[in-house]
Amino acid sequence: MSAGDEGVLTLSIGTWVSPEPAGIELLRRYRLALNYAINKILSLNLKTIRDAHRELYRELREWFGLPSRIAVDLL
Repeated sequence: MSAGDEGVLTLSIGTWVSPEPAGIELLRRYRLALNYAINKILSLNLKTIRDAHRELYRELREWFGLPSRIAVDLL
């Protein structure tokens, strides 16, 4: 890869999810929130977890309806 080219980052996460609709819905919101957080961290060029937490925690809780522990773990 030449200088200036961007690569592709792929992340896989294995998890157990309850087959109940609530578990599936939480996983869907988690995926959306994770993609949102990654894009925002990159666009704002946030360098530390503290900066990411300060910028994103409230949005993850309110916009995506994530429980606090999941919002913190996402960051």
